[in-house]
Amino acid sequence: MKDSVQPAAAAHPSPKDEDQPKFPWKAGLGLLFGGAGWYWAGQAVNAVLLPAKIAQIDPEGKVALVAIISTVTMIISIVAGIVGGALSDMTRSRFGSRTPWIVGGVVFGTIALLTFAFTSSVPVVLGSWWVYAAIYNAMLAAGCAWQPDQVAPRWRGTASSMYGVGHQAALQGAQVVAALFVTNIPKGVIISLAIGGVLSLLSVAVCREPSNTHVPRSSFTVVEALRNFLPPADGGRDYWLAALARFLWMVPGGIGTYRLYTLTDYMHQDEATAGQWMSFMALLGMIAAMGCGIIAGPISDKFRSVKIPLAVAIFFVGLPCWLPFFVPTPVMYTIYVAVSSLGSGVFSSLDQAIMTTVLPHPENAAKDLAFLNSCGVVGNLAAPLLAAWVIKMFGYAGLFPMGFIVLTSAAICIFFIRKVH
Repeated sequence: MKDSVQPAAAAHPSPKDEDQPKFPWKAGLGLLFGGAGWYWAGQAVNAVLLPAKIAQIDPEGKVALVAIISTVTMIISIVAGIVGGALSDMTRSRFGSRTPWIVGGVVFGTIALLTFAFTSSVPVVLGSWWVYAAIYNAMLAAGCAWQPDQVAPRWRGTASSMYGVGHQAALQGAQVVAALFVTNIPKGVIISLAIGGVLSLLSVAVCREPSNTHVPRSSFTVVEALRNFLPPADGGRDYWLAALARFLWMVPGGIGTYRLYTLTDYMHQDEATAGQWMSFMALLGMIAAMGCGIIAGPISDKFRSVKIPLAVAIFFVGLPCWLPFFVPTPVMYTIYVAVSSLGSGVFSSLDQAIMTTVLPHPENAAKDLAFLNSCGVVGNLAAPLLAAWVIKMFGYAGLFPMGFIVLTSAAICIFFIRKVH
């Protein structure tokens, strides 16, 4: 058994600091373009075009249906990410392990989303979207492995920042573009696919992953794969506080899931006007988040403090939730999005610093960090369910106090972590 495990350790050897005296710009730019391209089409559909499509097909049951779709999507995402990552580890080609999955994801994901765009059948809409969700998450799991594959530890902070900027650009920029097409969903899907596809293929062309046909293939079992995603039994207080904080951070995401319906059903905007407001909100959010994300890391390093800025940032994401609650207008909703995005940018920049510091065992860092990331996925899974329940019990207005309460709880979790200054 020991002999069979040994090749796995060498299958994707990370470069050492002495191997990279200069920053690996090809890998860094690949992560920048990939961070935008891999997320673009999925974010555009999930946040904007899918709710708009469901509202056209089933206007009466749209809230419950979106909650169900989101739940199944997150389950598929978890499974597809695990399986896709493992299969990419096993892939051997002249283009490397990750590139075939990224290119294949672009090709087959395009087919799935075009099917989604041009059908009015609920089963076909759901089936094509879920197929895309599986393809997208497998592609994402493969692409994110570029960082440990090709970037030495001394440069991973910069590489992470480049990936984070691309990611933030996709999270907000995709909504800016897609929101312009809530009344013309096929056109919105085509444009989103074009942007995401070009950026994804550009990431592959820039990164130029080396061949790995010479690398021995390691054995793979389902039992071993599942074991790699179990949490550490002795993780300690700080580890579990970080896990809970990551879960709570994602839970208010249902506010964004139902943004279109909040504008139309609660703030009484017509669909076209709501789309314009969503586009403007996303643009402001993107500028605010990316601006804060770029400067938060250097400022945190200068003052040698991560915990306090992160806890304060999370709290100030939740605090402006009260603005559209007390003044339910699109203008106040837009101010809320802009202000909260400032804190979101800080979170994106400092989150990994907290998560990697609380890991209990350096030799199991990847496994233990994967579990922390999965807590965020579970929070994302819970988000539309909690939001749908809140809407049913309290109406759309109830979403905003919920966001404040949950995010304040997340900030408290971060504040009580002892291992991080």
